[in-house]
Amino acid sequence: MIKKTLILSSAAMLMAVTSPALAADMSMKEIQAQLQQLAAQVENLSNVVEQQNEVIRQQDVELKAQKQASVEALANITPAAGGAGSNVKITMKPMPKIESADGKYSFQPFGRVHLDATHFDDDMKDHASNANFRRARLGMKGNLGEDFKYKSEIDFAEEAVNFKEVTLTYTGLDAADIKVGHQKPAFGMEQNTSSNYIMFTERSAPTNAFTRDEEIGANVLAGGDNWSLTGGIFNEDAGNDDTGEDEDITVDIRGSVNVLGMTNNTGDNVLHIGGGISHRYPTGTINFDAKPAGDGDDIIDTGAIGSVDDVGVYGVELAAVFGPVSFQGEYFMTDVSRSGGMPDAEFDGHYAQAGWFITGESRPYKGKIGNFSRVKPNKPFSLSEGGPGAWEVLARYENVDLNDDSAGIMGGELDNVSVGVNWHLTDHVRLMGNVIDVDTDSNAVVADDDPTLYNFRAQWDF
Repeated sequence: MIKKTLILSSAAMLMAVTSPALAADMSMKEIQAQLQQLAAQVENLSNVVEQQNEVIRQQDVELKAQKQASVEALANITPAAGGAGSNVKITMKPMPKIESADGKYSFQPFGRVHLDATHFDDDMKDHASNANFRRARLGMKGNLGEDFKYKSEIDFAEEAVNFKEVTLTYTGLDAADIKVGHQKPAFGMEQNTSSNYIMFTERSAPTNAFTRDEEIGANVLAGGDNWSLTGGIFNEDAGNDDTGEDEDITVDIRGSVNVLGMTNNTGDNVLHIGGGISHRYPTGTINFDAKPAGDGDDIIDTGAIGSVDDVGVYGVELAAVFGPVSFQGEYFMTDVSRSGGMPDAEFDGHYAQAGWFITGESRPYKGKIGNFSRVKPNKPFSLSEGGPGAWEVLARYENVDLNDDSAGIMGGELDNVSVGVNWHLTDHVRLMGNVIDVDTDSNAVVADDDPTLYNFRAQWDF
């Protein structure tokens, strides 16, 4: 086909360029000879074209073969991690998790950031308004063999370095887990609820006054779907290593039950009843104090109490969830036994708080640990899809009384009334705003100091 086309095209060109006069002078035999010569040239050109086409076809075949070989070679390469046939699994939700195929070994980084801004409307004292990182934590957790779990969390808030939870947990027993290391003692519901999940920006004043943060110790944790029981023995916090004195010893026990869960209620409704005891054997002086909202200076304070034999702190807990409405409250009573003829002392405190999700969510509860957990919006915030996130309105009343006239200790009494709003944009992002009205008595650090606080937080964790 190519050959015929070339011959016809060449003949047409010859006839077009040959003048009529010259054609008249040429014989038919001469014209035929020229056409034969032209046909031979076309034949040679056609052969060259065919040869080039054959080369192109061969190259195309080779390229396809090379491409197929590359695909097969890539498919047969074993990925460094995470691929089919690999002995390592990698997931991301929301933080990366690397684990062995059998799940016995794993590594997962995590963290939280709480960025606060606080303004004081001062009364009797000039309190410092401020903005700071209330918490800035990084950590890692995972499995360390078939029956062991580890967790290490460090806080970098205020540009300092502090241990938070640094623990090793043995999970090989059916009845309970055993956790050793730097951890919270088993006392107080609000204290043992993660700061990512508490209702207000700060835990209540009585919680801060009568419970403790992480200390070195051992905990035994048992629980089922609707009950929990935890007990442990503790020393002091990890940073207290240079006092030159024997360290304190404490024994803490806490238990809880979800009454509605125990009565075969399969809904999200909860009726939590719990309580705990913290028996403390201090080796030096002790004191109890409270801040107006977990921030700034102490607003009531017993000062140092000496000649202490032991301290008993008792707590009762009540919490409930009915659809979008939740309630939580605790009462604490402290009995300080003293030696050397010094009178014993008693202090107490309580709080009650309630929240309502106007967008319809329900506050999640975990019966096995007797605490609340992460709120997940029904429709996470999204401008493109119109999701509002989860909106919650709050109210709280709290009281701490550190006055005991019979013991000669007048540390002051504090009453707070707080309102707030939480906006859970996603599972891991929350904006919070609180207004706290403070009322103290004449025995406070500054007598009758009644500031109002405005506290705002941007919170995210992973």
